[in-house]
Amino acid sequence: MLRRRLSLMVMCALVSAVTPSAAAGQAVPNDADEFTYPIEGRLTLPDRSPLPTTALSLNGGQYETMTRRDGSFIFHDVAPGVYLLDVLSANIAFSQVKISLPASPVEKVRCLEYKFPGAQKVPIAYPLHLAAHAKMRYFEKREQIGLHTFFKNPMSYMMVVTVAVVVFMPKMMANMDKDQLKEMQEQMEGNDPQAMLQNLLGGGAAGKKGKDDD
Repeated sequence: MLRRRLSLMVMCALVSAVTPSAAAGQAVPNDADEFTYPIEGRLTLPDRSPLPTTALSLNGGQYETMTRRDGSFIFHDVAPGVYLLDVLSANIAFSQVKISLPASPVEKVRCLEYKFPGAQKVPIAYPLHLAAHAKMRYFEKREQIGLHTFFKNPMSYMMVVTVAVVVFMPKMMANMDKDQLKEMQEQMEGNDPQAMLQNLLGGGAAGKKGKDDD
């Protein structure tokens, strides 16, 4: 009885020593004796606010997963190869990450970060830690009406001048002397609109010359 117990304990110790652990970036053999990897990481926001549940994919949907409440994520049983990690968020912009899972479990997992399409490749550590770059803005905020928008329109200056003339001209006329007011009225009556228009168009000099010839 004692020998049987000792043999069972020895067998359990050997199995635990031979079986590899599923640590971050460490290959794990599956039932078909092929190594697979868990790909894991975390998404964070710059202000440390809670991140809503966000979907992630490898190679456009070959592998998919969702974030946990703390922003962490994991892809289980990923075969060796090269994968492109995308964060599928319509409101927050994250980097793309190119992940190389080696065929040999001895080699390390390599990751390259693309902050935006066409950006320079930057090696990053594994497990992944991706911070959001910015919140997406699809629409511009409507500008509120105020004095700054009113005076941007050139017609507003004409309106202000017109109102000033209407308000202040009667007061100026009331404060003028009778002689000055009469002289102004005579000047206004003597100005023929048609003659003024001809002078502007250059016909006033010709008409005056014709009268002098007569």
